[in-house]
Amino acid sequence: MNYHKSRMVIATSLGAAALVGGLGLTISSAWLITMAAQHPPILVLSVSIVMVRFFGISRSAARYAERIVSHESVFKRLTALRVTLFQRLADRTSLIVRDLNSGNYVKAIVDDVERAQEYQLRVTLPRYAAIISLTFGLLLAFWIYPDLLVILLPVTLALLLAIPSIVNKKCSSQSSIIEEIENRYVREISDANYGITEAQIYGYKDRLLKKIHRIESEIASAEKALLETIRTLQLLTLLLIGISIVGTSLLMYNVRLDSQLPAVKISMAIFLPLVAFEGITNWYPNFFISGKLLRAQRSIDSLVSESGSQNIGVAQTPATSHLSIESATVAWDKVFMSPVTAHVSKGEVLVIRGKSGSGKSTLALAIVGLLSYEGSITIGGVEVRDISDLHTYVSASLQRGHIFNTSLRENLKIANPEVGDVEIQRILTLLELDAISLDEVIGEFGRPLSGGEAKRIGVARALLSCAPIVLLDEPTEHLDQDLANRIETRILEECREKSLIIITHSGWAKSTRTVVIERE
Repeated sequence: MNYHKSRMVIATSLGAAALVGGLGLTISSAWLITMAAQHPPILVLSVSIVMVRFFGISRSAARYAERIVSHESVFKRLTALRVTLFQRLADRTSLIVRDLNSGNYVKAIVDDVERAQEYQLRVTLPRYAAIISLTFGLLLAFWIYPDLLVILLPVTLALLLAIPSIVNKKCSSQSSIIEEIENRYVREISDANYGITEAQIYGYKDRLLKKIHRIESEIASAEKALLETIRTLQLLTLLLIGISIVGTSLLMYNVRLDSQLPAVKISMAIFLPLVAFEGITNWYPNFFISGKLLRAQRSIDSLVSESGSQNIGVAQTPATSHLSIESATVAWDKVFMSPVTAHVSKGEVLVIRGKSGSGKSTLALAIVGLLSYEGSITIGGVEVRDISDLHTYVSASLQRGHIFNTSLRENLKIANPEVGDVEIQRILTLLELDAISLDEVIGEFGRPLSGGEAKRIGVARALLSCAPIVLLDEPTEHLDQDLANRIETRILEECREKSLIIITHSGWAKSTRTVVIERE
């Protein structure tokens, strides 16, 4: 972060130098024109020409260097920011499910980071560069003629402080409205996409299209209102700059009549407002997007400042693989399930049975460290919340397992990177998945999988892990009864040397212990 700040200071200084170079270029040009009219010695003109070329080259060089430094710094910072955000996502425990459902982190990583880049390059840098260049302009005005400050200082303060504060608040508010409507639009489009079959069956398609068109009209109206605000800002800015130029010209005209200043300084003063406010005119148009950019920046800052995992392990090492659950309850949407007490050791099978909504899968999330709990859940006498490498003790196929968009082999090696193809193929044969090639891409854009196939791939991952405890949530879901019975027998045989936990609403009669839970 210190590196980023130092590079941004350099970039801002270079941006200001470019603006000051433009100021110098215009002033030296005015100097050259004025001096040429007086027919001075050729040496004096040569010096003026050199100054014009110097400021012209300096301006271009500073602008080029500013772009290189600022973009490099911002890109590196955003790369690190994405890593930080993903780390925050990976570290979440008790709130991970909610965070994934809401998409807060995903939106930040994919969308907000890009907007933060734009905020840094198009709002923050131009703002500070404009402030520095205007400071130089005011100092130059004081050197030329102190009375110029009577005109330039109020205009500068209005352009830098008063107007941006008012307009930024207005633009942020309007941008928030647009973003809310756009989010609603995305939800409606997604909903329509998934429900297009039902819409056609029930004749709902026309009403659905009208609903979407209505939201599109809302977006257009909101964007028009924002654009009108920006146009008002731009007109006000041009008016103030015009007033400063006219005021300066009139002041210099009176000064010329009184012959209080040499002609060179008078020419410089007339050009001064036009160039001094260049940074402002470059910065102001970005208010059109500053609302969204600012919201994105604040969203990222909020997520980065969050504490990491609520369940940070203290690197305790369990002495055994014995899993003990003592009066454990897990909060889910402010509803607690009934306290659960159960035990399972090596070679034993624990079946946790209950109706839909009783909290079976919620308890499973607590066992694998993804949800906080009350009571006690220990492995070898150590609370699971205190085991930093919990995945080496518990492997799991959860109710909503994810299939990555890659080959079947890579999907399975997630559980055990060292496992070979022979062992993978054995487990696939055991689960009757051997029809799928190990090199075949599965997942969202690969081979479409049935519910039963996806569930069994999750089970295969858990069985390939070296963890001594295996937790399977509804492992035979979406299977016909004959196949389910075969798979059940094979899983029991495969896990005879491990601690096996089965989450189910029915079946699995062959168990060492059975616990039935209900929601209070």
